[in-house]
Amino acid sequence: MKAITPVSFAVVALLLYARVAAAETNVLEEAVEQAQTVDAAVQIISDRLEAQGLEIVLVVDHSAAAASVGLELRPTRVVFARPIGLLVLERSLLRRSDTVGIDLPLKFLVFEDEHGDVQLRTNRVGYLIDRHGLSIHDFGLYLTSVLTEQFGSSDTGLITVASQRSLQATVQALQQAIAASGAFRVPLVLDYGTGKRRNGPVLIVFGNPNAGTPLMQATQEVGIDLPQKFLISENRQGVTITYNAPLYIAQRANLVGEDMRLNAIAGALADFAAAGAGTASSD
Repeated sequence: MKAITPVSFAVVALLLYARVAAAETNVLEEAVEQAQTVDAAVQIISDRLEAQGLEIVLVVDHSAAAASVGLELRPTRVVFARPIGLLVLERSLLRRSDTVGIDLPLKFLVFEDEHGDVQLRTNRVGYLIDRHGLSIHDFGLYLTSVLTEQFGSSDTGLITVASQRSLQATVQALQQAIAASGAFRVPLVLDYGTGKRRNGPVLIVFGNPNAGTPLMQATQEVGIDLPQKFLISENRQGVTITYNAPLYIAQRANLVGEDMRLNAIAGALADFAAAGAGTASSD
């Protein structure tokens, strides 16, 4: 009798992650139907996600950050959530990709559009699979259906820099460089290192409302990729720093006419990465 081929745990993890994401999408749809304001929608989403066993690790209030520097932005928030009871899924994805951590935890963008309606956006699981090279043959049909809705470009929009430091020293150097700038804030430092992955990867979430707000004033959808993020990882080749190319996140949101600002942001990110990696001219 022919033996049954065991399904890889990575396939199971992706399927379960897809199931969680689908449930969360339903939560968002219900929030749109029930909520009249962004505040109410965020509360409904947070309550439902926590009831499903997810942990809300961060809620970024982009409009409040804008107001703190004298700028105006319609109500815009991003909810970051982790399946805290199923971190084995997260670890499985991290084992398969050195970069997927930059798009975790799961993010939900909630904003009020120009008509006063509450809108909701989230990244599909298919986007994570495609962007971070997580494709698996067993996942074919599902992958085909979700990827047809994604962006056609093969460019992943990820910039990776090799660090000359250890993982922890790189994390510390990045935080010091960001703090020294004076304009950026760090609302979250998340160490994914649990279980056998005792040495990272580590996610640093940071932002400057003076830089990010004008982008969201032009197109609020770009807010799902803000604040900025650095992912510090270690493998057999060494320690790396990965971050999103600003032009890529602009293209994701169909943002046009902001190339000068995006190039300035790109320069700042490159300088931070060089300082963290120990390759800046002053090091």
